[in-house]
Amino acid sequence: MSKREFPLFIFDLSRDHKLGECDFVACTDVDNAFVAKIDYVTGIDNVITDNLRINRSNGEVKLRIEIKRITGKNPDNAAIRTLMKKAEDLYCERSISRINIDNPSKADMLSFLEILLNGNKHNVAQAGVNSEERKITLTSISMLEAIKRKIEEIHE
Repeated sequence: MSKREFPLFIFDLSRDHKLGECDFVACTDVDNAFVAKIDYVTGIDNVITDNLRINRSNGEVKLRIEIKRITGKNPDNAAIRTLMKKAEDLYCERSISRINIDNPSKADMLSFLEILLNGNKHNVAQAGVNSEERKITLTSISMLEAIKRKIEEIHE
């Protein structure tokens, strides 16, 4: 069987794991298969190693892909780094939503608020228990949820 008779990457975008905002990608390459966690980080420099890639940024927020398990039959570090780059490109291409910022629909606004809420929930998980950052992030979550409720009420 050819290794291209099935998808090269399978993305789990469900975010149902209650671990903050993160997704997973499984690379199905016969020799260099892996499972990696994809999430967002701040305050970290670009890093490219054999099992970690932090390279794409949108201001202060950077995309991190970290291999959790290598399952290929004959792994090669250079090939795995190339496949991580391809996974990053596909993830970014598919996860960036196109929103008409001049006249966004209700669905666009609610979808964007969900993205912001998920990101803030991830930041709460990363912040210290009694830190000022945690308090600010929790306030931000409360405000975003209030805005979401108002948008839902106004557009019913």
